[in-house]
Amino acid sequence: MFDQISGRGYGEMKGEYYGLPWPVWTETHGGSPLLYNINRSVAEGGMGFRNRFGLEHDGQDLLAGAGSAPKDSANKDGYPEITAKNIEEVLGIKLTADEKKRIGKNWKVDTSNIIAEKCMQQGMAPYGNAKARAKVWTFPDQIPMHREPIHSPRQDLVKQYPTYEDKRDHYRVDTQYASKQNEQDWSKDFPINLVTGRLVNMNGAGMENRASKYLAALTPEMFCSINPDLAGKYGIRDGSMMWIHSPEGTKIKVKAKYSFSVPEDRIFMPFHFAGHFQGEDLSHKYPKGTKPYAVGESANTVTNYGYDIITQIPETKGGLCRIEFA
Repeated sequence: MFDQISGRGYGEMKGEYYGLPWPVWTETHGGSPLLYNINRSVAEGGMGFRNRFGLEHDGQDLLAGAGSAPKDSANKDGYPEITAKNIEEVLGIKLTADEKKRIGKNWKVDTSNIIAEKCMQQGMAPYGNAKARAKVWTFPDQIPMHREPIHSPRQDLVKQYPTYEDKRDHYRVDTQYASKQNEQDWSKDFPINLVTGRLVNMNGAGMENRASKYLAALTPEMFCSINPDLAGKYGIRDGSMMWIHSPEGTKIKVKAKYSFSVPEDRIFMPFHFAGHFQGEDLSHKYPKGTKPYAVGESANTVTNYGYDIITQIPETKGGLCRIEFA
């Protein structure tokens, strides 16, 4: 009942989109399959860019240019996000006394959904219509630029593209950047790239997936994908156990799995396991009847120190490591 190219429904599903793609403005809105498509009306899933950075910056108007609103919009130009205060002026409507009583402060917290419904009637997106910004003045790098990770495999690039200066009280935590990066040449003692990622049958820490005997049967134990040529340098055989050491002084013991899908300068591990810690089996500590079908070391035990300068999200997908035969 859905077109495979556009995702649009037909027959009984006319007016809907497959999967109900976000954002869905009202209970009758079909969703937005393509963000920022102004060739469709808002009711059909069109929209401009969200206005969330104010109306102007350094004298520059941040709202969309004239004539750049989505198709069939009552306002053909840029406009701010819709609130209870500006809805009548921006949409060119009048609210009843009852609507004014029930309406929420802005479209994000309007549980009455009056703002979204009135916007649909006028063909306007509740979050406004603004310009996309290439210069992000609230970020440390207003225009994106490359910076080497704290634990970089290329010391020459560290000098050319250094990380940020240390940041005090970053979400209540003093966070190291440059001091940690320049502490030593990390690539000398930890010459191998460490990459972690997801397996198709697992998700997150795997607590639910590894409790399913059918999913656990696909990957019954923790492993490390390693190129045979790299493994050979360290005397690591396919199926043998190996140690992985991190710059943080931690280590894990996992089974080597030969794979040519991994280059010679790195290893790959899934991040879905737990139950072992630094070579010790702690699965006996699971409460009775809760031990998963598959247990093993957690890859995050050896992921490297590092935090995003904007969100303080930790670096858990990559880093450096040292390996040896166990």
